[in-house]
Amino acid sequence: MIKKQRRFVAVLVIFFTVQIFAQKEKIIGFWQIEKVVVGDKNRTPVAKWTKINNDGTYQSGNGWLQNSKGKWNYDTKTNQYSTIDSLGILDEFGGFDISFQHTKMYWKREEEGAKVEVTLVPIQELPISPADYLVGIWELIDMKKNNKNIVNNENKSQKLFIRWDRIYINFNQGKKKLTGYWHIHGHKPEITFIPHSKTQQIESWRVVVDKEQLLLLGISETNRNVERRYIRRNTF
Repeated sequence: MIKKQRRFVAVLVIFFTVQIFAQKEKIIGFWQIEKVVVGDKNRTPVAKWTKINNDGTYQSGNGWLQNSKGKWNYDTKTNQYSTIDSLGILDEFGGFDISFQHTKMYWKREEEGAKVEVTLVPIQELPISPADYLVGIWELIDMKKNNKNIVNNENKSQKLFIRWDRIYINFNQGKKKLTGYWHIHGHKPEITFIPHSKTQQIESWRVVVDKEQLLLLGISETNRNVERRYIRRNTF
């Protein structure tokens, strides 16, 4: 009887050891953040990804931009996944409880009294964010306000050069250059242009962009209901 009990305990130990090892192995991979819910609000970042490596390291970023790296840990006693950024601020909220369903991984924890649920899906390549598509030379082909065409000689053939270093240059028909900084929202496809000149207004736009076309929809007080449509060019 004692031998049977010992054998049963040994089988249980082996079973749970295998389960723990399998759980840890499932974590390793290339993941995109499909959805983030904080309380009852959707807080999904744009093109957010994380790569969890077999050697205990990880990298994370948004689109083609890597903005975090460090070490990860899986606590077998608490079933929690946590990371330590090599350069970042300590994560005071602790690790995530993890689970799996089919090919998806789920992270759950509490932050300042609110429940946080993260859904991750496996990927093969870096996701492309609007910021990645934005970089390049764009020619204005159409501009409307309240659905009425407002293209004129002053803004016709206008070109917008969005540079990788977060500088933009706006060329009007007379080749006059208007420059400034551009900033992309981390959680929404929205861009803000911050002019170098104090005589110009700071404006934000909702972005719809791909390899060939760019649509800017005004969301500031100064450009509300304005639509600017561009096509990509490879020369000025």
